[in-house]
Amino acid sequence: MEALYSLFRNPARVACFSIDLTVTFGVEVGSGRSLANRLASALVAADEAAHDGLKWKYHDPESLEDASWKLSMLSQLDEAIDRGEVWVAYQPKLDVATRRIIGAEALARWTHPEKGPIAASEFVGAAEQHNRIGKLTDFVLEKAVAGAAQINKRGIHFDVAVNLSARSLTDKGFTLRLSALLARHGLAPNCLTLELTETAALADSGEALDMITRLRDLGVNIAIDDYGTGQSTLDYLKRIPANEIKIDQSFVKGIVDNRSDRLMVQSTIGLAHSLGRKVVAEGVEHRDILDLLAEFKCDIAQGFAVGRPMSLESLAKRLASGRRRSAA
Repeated sequence: MEALYSLFRNPARVACFSIDLTVTFGVEVGSGRSLANRLASALVAADEAAHDGLKWKYHDPESLEDASWKLSMLSQLDEAIDRGEVWVAYQPKLDVATRRIIGAEALARWTHPEKGPIAASEFVGAAEQHNRIGKLTDFVLEKAVAGAAQINKRGIHFDVAVNLSARSLTDKGFTLRLSALLARHGLAPNCLTLELTETAALADSGEALDMITRLRDLGVNIAIDDYGTGQSTLDYLKRIPANEIKIDQSFVKGIVDNRSDRLMVQSTIGLAHSLGRKVVAEGVEHRDILDLLAEFKCDIAQGFAVGRPMSLESLAKRLASGRRRSAA
């Protein structure tokens, strides 16, 4: 294989052109399977070698199981939603000034009966990539809006935030469905925040911006998620009609020890406030980070120092307990 690899390093001559070639090899050994199956395994290994920048790679039987899982994951996800395997966790959001829980972000969770908990980054990312995110988005919105309405009806003002995929920004029926959902559960539109990643909001500057404007007209809040990791320009902030900015945790986590992160967060808070936007800091894992954010006049904090993602029941108990302490 070393010799073959060296051979293919030489360019191929086609007519008057000299074309550079790249080759990777996949190897399957010691299997009693049919030749066609062994060849397929070798091709999988060759693809993995190319992806990893290697000359060759041996076939790993577990990789076929992983490939099979990935191929069927999205169809299983749709079925899992219907079977109740997918549920929604709520990560509390803290008003930094008053130190009270004022809302939560709704997060999709999937507990597979055989594989156990599936990482959200795995199934949500795959659903977005293959345009299968609609059913999951509708499911999370239904649960989040119903949960927030339930808490608000107890006399506790509570906001809920839901991530919105770029795919939904091109769904012409989305605004109508969302309006009907809010009305059905009796939740005021301003109690719902839809979080957009920077790249999602910019994916289609015309159609996407029109959709965001319609959502704002409906009374829903719009947040720019993961701020600082993409095209964070003044022009971008000016064009996106957002109510709040969420500073990415990669910056927030380092503000105590890293001067650059501290300056970036502090200046972003000042800029957002000057534009009339609230600021949410995510990834707040320690009390000293929370204290610095209070010093910077950050509006809302989210992270393990505030609370880990939890069930709606657990969150409702925490809210009720906090309310009793305040009354006392």
